[in-house]
Amino acid sequence: MAKNTVDNFSIHGNSVAEVYDIPMSVINRPIPSILDRSKVEEMKNVLQQEEHQEDLTPIDVHHVQYKGEDYYFAFGGCHRWAAHKELGRETIRGKLIHTPPAMMKTYLGASSPFKDA
Repeated sequence: MAKNTVDNFSIHGNSVAEVYDIPMSVINRPIPSILDRSKVEEMKNVLQQEEHQEDLTPIDVHHVQYKGEDYYFAFGGCHRWAAHKELGRETIRGKLIHTPPAMMKTYLGASSPFKDA
């Protein structure tokens, strides 16, 4: 993952300065998105302009290390995610939020892969 820094604000990542180009294929999105199509189209337009691609705020990605494996989850950023996906982008800019497995169990409930955390 490539790394750079930005000063964009986000709820979980406001104290995280590093921004990574995270492969979309490793990120789990456990909550179905309800999208405003006009927002997605606007973001796609921004992403297609080379000089404005970094104008979009990076998404927060929860990084969980569990039993020697890395897991990545995103709960927000659904419009940015959809814009990247629809444009066939392989990566998305994101801030990694180091999250303990027990905390992720709180978010995911019975569907958590971290049963004994």
